[in-house]
Amino acid sequence: EKLLSDIPELAGLKFPLSEDKLLEIVQSLKKRTDLPRPPRLEPPKFSGNVSPTIRHRAIQQFIESFEYNFTGENFFNVKGVKNNQSLFRVLEVAKRVIRESLPIKCVEAVYLGIYLTQCMPDIERLPLIFNSDIGGHKYGHIVLAIRYGGRVGALGLSRRADLMYKPCQYETLADLVAEYKACYERWSHQLLKIKVGSLVAHEGRAGASDAVDWSGTILSLKTSSWADALAALHKRARAVGWEPRTTSDPPPAAAPAKRP
Repeated sequence: EKLLSDIPELAGLKFPLSEDKLLEIVQSLKKRTDLPRPPRLEPPKFSGNVSPTIRHRAIQQFIESFEYNFTGENFFNVKGVKNNQSLFRVLEVAKRVIRESLPIKCVEAVYLGIYLTQCMPDIERLPLIFNSDIGGHKYGHIVLAIRYGGRVGALGLSRRADLMYKPCQYETLADLVAEYKACYERWSHQLLKIKVGSLVAHEGRAGASDAVDWSGTILSLKTSSWADALAALHKRARAVGWEPRTTSDPPPAAAPAKRP
């Protein structure tokens, strides 16, 4: 509040802003030499023997140290969730998020989660997208499901504390999604769709230069029962190696033959 009182250009603003109004404010602020430098948030650093549980919680605490972006405007180019940006681009955007330390939303939080676990092959990552409805208003949300030690949890950010971080205590991906579904229902949201991506490749692994698959499997709860959705989640988890395969599952796709 004190900062706002010291910057009259920001007083009484109503979002979203028009491009002309935003440009006017930016130009006005650039002329000021008395503004404090914004604090830069420093990501956690780990030694080689830190457990994945501690790393998981520390990364989540770092994500939560960012202010939530309530403005209605995105400060970063995070359209990759719809346009399947390359993993390289996701990591570059995450670096910029840290460098500029501006308020973020759930997508930037997932970008940060991917970046901060990129050199941690013992933590597997899988994007989860939820589409919900309340009173005719549609909402989208994304978290980063993670798996280590044979259990599943999540990293993320939300205005609701129970729709982001989840400790790695769930036996299956379906159990994790069921927990989110229950949380949505506690907030009177109807879950419409669940989108499950593919495993995000780690540094030095095959696929690290490919586009991130954010929603390769789409489950509609408007046309399918919850029991069918759970079955599909178990099938997807088996396909990515998060559950043992069954005899009814198709064999995994063979790697492309190398050219001589």
